[in-house]
Amino acid sequence: MRLFIAAFLPEETKDALFRHVQSLRSSLRGVRWEPREKLHVTLRFLGDVDESRLESISADVGSAVRGSGGIDSAFDDFCLFPGPRNPRVLALGLVKTGRFQSVFDKVQEAVLRNGFEKEKRKFIPHVTLGRIRGSFEGIAKVSRPHRAEFHITRIGLVRSELGPRGSRYTRLGEWDLQGGI
Repeated sequence: MRLFIAAFLPEETKDALFRHVQSLRSSLRGVRWEPREKLHVTLRFLGDVDESRLESISADVGSAVRGSGGIDSAFDDFCLFPGPRNPRVLALGLVKTGRFQSVFDKVQEAVLRNGFEKEKRKFIPHVTLGRIRGSFEGIAKVSRPHRAEFHITRIGLVRSELGPRGSRYTRLGEWDLQGGI
C-alpha cells in the first residue's frame, strides 16, 4: 500500500485556505484542484509499503512524536514543484519554524529505524493546492492568502490509493503532538 506521514491542518485553517483556493479557480487555468479534505502537509512520503510493516512504522512514529509539542506556522508564498520551468504541482509554502523541523526530524528518525532511506530533499513545508496539467499561466498575478497563523497538533499515517480521478486518502493512524492518543 502507498503511504505517507502527514501533519493535519486545523479545520478552520483548511476552511480559510479552501476559500482562498476557490477564489483562484477562475484566474488560474490548467490546475486540477485538491478538495478541502485532502489539504495537509506531507512530512514524509514512504511509497509502497507491505502491510506487515504498518504496526512497526506506526509504533515508532507514534512514540517519536506523541507529546513532542505542537507546531506553530503560517501561510507563506506559493511554490511550484519541481520548479517554475515545468511545474507539475502548485502549493502554498508554510513558514518553517524550528518546531516544524524538529517534528520532521523525529519522523525521519522513526522511518529510518524501519528500514527506509534518509530523505535526500530538503524539508519544505507546504500544502499541495493542485496538480498542473498542460500549459500554466503562472501565479505572479494571483494574490496569496493573508499570512494566517495556525497551530498543528496532529500528525498521522495516511494511505493513498491512486485512481483515474486522483488519489483517495485514508487515515491509518493518528498521533497528538500535545500528548494523548
